[in-house]
Amino acid sequence: MTSSINRAQFLRGNFTGRSNPLRPPWSLPEPPFVDCCTRCDQCISVCPEKILRKGHAGFPQVDFTYGECTFCTDCSSVCESGAIQRQTEQQPWHNKAVVEATCLAVQGVICVICAEQCDNRSISFTLQAGKVALPQIDLTSCTGCGACYRPCPANAITIQTVN
Repeated sequence: MTSSINRAQFLRGNFTGRSNPLRPPWSLPEPPFVDCCTRCDQCISVCPEKILRKGHAGFPQVDFTYGECTFCTDCSSVCESGAIQRQTEQQPWHNKAVVEATCLAVQGVICVICAEQCDNRSISFTLQAGKVALPQIDLTSCTGCGACYRPCPANAITIQTVN
């Protein structure tokens, strides 16, 4: 059985044909989100970072090529359908940054731009004798905000849901 993939999946190396779009912070899990979301675009229009875009079938999804999420809560404030529900003690999402094998540092080229962009200091570089320092992500402090995604010259950072 063959599965088709879109251009974005191909360019990001996702050849599985399965895609779980990144929904706005505090979104319900995928099946209930799709059931509840009315595709009114209110969350997209109020996003100050302009990272919420219409995705497949018109549902909002996060696109970190436009910037990072500041977790301002504007999207949850305007969602009348309940697809985005901010709880005070709840994490905005379970997304974390992941460094792929195409990382320049992994390839032996000195690059630390992802760590420079991370306000939480979740990305550090481990020194190695005679080698280029390698990136390490502290998953407990990483918020998955996407600040490291856009500036990566090798497109080696992905933001993935981690449970």
